[in-house]
Amino acid sequence: MIRGGTAVTALLPALLSCSSPSEPVSGITLLVTNGTCRFGLCDTVRALGFPEHQPLTPAGYWSIDLGLVAGPSACLTLPPSAEFHVIAMPEADTTTFTWTGDDSLSLGGQLAGTPILWAAPSTTAFVPASAQGWSVTLPGGSAAFPVHGCSP
Repeated sequence: MIRGGTAVTALLPALLSCSSPSEPVSGITLLVTNGTCRFGLCDTVRALGFPEHQPLTPAGYWSIDLGLVAGPSACLTLPPSAEFHVIAMPEADTTTFTWTGDDSLSLGGQLAGTPILWAAPSTTAFVPASAQGWSVTLPGGSAAFPVHGCSP
């Protein structure tokens, strides 16, 4: 999982860490509508991206933390790429999984404060680089739709 562009590491039977290099396609936006808003009150939702190719780890899905949506909507920017490193213990053999905007991604949202290990995708997969921007309702949206973009 990527949080604010910094690497996060979890200790498991395998060690999982992530980083986000700044190469491939950049500037793809995601307009997230907060599906929890009722009568002017909204819960804070964490938007997560789930790359199509998932390494098999006991920690569940690996995800890219796209940001928080505290109000009715927010415009987030997808990272151009992300690397996920699975480090087998005790040998310390590392397998690297790379995701870019040219690869499929599904989205999911969960209430802020919910353990990240419970996160799962809710949308169908799409290729972010195939449009300038995307729109989705989280949590619970089943698809992301291409749009002209939004301004973060």
